[in-house]
Amino acid sequence: MKNLIPARFYTYDFTPLFVSLAFTLAIAVIVYSVLFGSIL
Repeated sequence: MKNLIPARFYTYDFTPLFVSLAFTLAIAVIVYSVLFGSIL
């Protein structure tokens, strides 16, 4: 099944970057909603 995935996904593995950005964005949204819930 891995043959169906383009080779560039292995050459440029941005998975850790996307995961870290996703967690950072999620935490930022949660903190913002908690601190500034009245604005939302």
